[in-house]
Amino acid sequence: MENLRIVPATEYSGEGISRGLARGLLVYYGDCNLTGEGMGLGSIALRDQEYTYFSRSWTDSDDLGLCRRTFTIDTRMRWTIRGKPSGLFTRLIESGIRAYMKLPFLQGVIMRPVLPLRNLLGIHPLFETIPPRGKVSFTYRVDGPLVEVKAGIEMTVGPHDTLCLLNELGAAWFTAGWDGERPVPPPPGWEQVRPGELPVSFIDPLHGIRFFMGRPTVQPPVPVTIYRGRERTGDLSWAGFCIELGPIDASLGVPEIRYSIGFAPGGS
Repeated sequence: MENLRIVPATEYSGEGISRGLARGLLVYYGDCNLTGEGMGLGSIALRDQEYTYFSRSWTDSDDLGLCRRTFTIDTRMRWTIRGKPSGLFTRLIESGIRAYMKLPFLQGVIMRPVLPLRNLLGIHPLFETIPPRGKVSFTYRVDGPLVEVKAGIEMTVGPHDTLCLLNELGAAWFTAGWDGERPVPPPPGWEQVRPGELPVSFIDPLHGIRFFMGRPTVQPPVPVTIYRGRERTGDLSWAGFCIELGPIDASLGVPEIRYSIGFAPGGS
């Protein structure tokens, strides 16, 4: 694992559908950027009943020798049809995504017609700058192949909002899952992971790397849903984990979440 490097994203703007969005830590094997179209380790998205929001700006600081990155949620994603933004169509897609994430056994079937339909109708995302919704700060501690992540919320979260802590690398490299002994097919999209099933892994067979996430802890307790997923279609190419928080009861205080991401030899 001496060729593995985990570093803050600075100049890398990404690729594909997520190009230009703020990322967390990048992962390299030698000179090969394993992050690809993924959002890196420890990035953020916010979802309400209408839209998904991201960050395109951040500030970095030193927190007792650790890397601290504060993301400003300042970008809203809308969907366009033949170049025309549509709020109604965006809300329909967002509702469909929520249903899609709850039906992992059907995701492979659902996704087959999606890309041809997107191309036929000219459906593409549009990222709009909006007044900031708030901030989320991540503190990263990198200890060789292990990353300890702490995230703190610096914003008001509505009763129907969910925060998504994203940990994604490139699907071009992480092509399979791992059953504890051998590679297995990856999930068809997003699938929910029960806390007792953690850690679960993805495998990069070319470099012989296993990528996994440990069990998160949240204080004060809020509802937590864990997903793993992989998509490689058109301008999507990511594999990784999402920790979804919410709804959040503001009267209980601002939650702080801790979790770990690790890498180990395996899968080659």
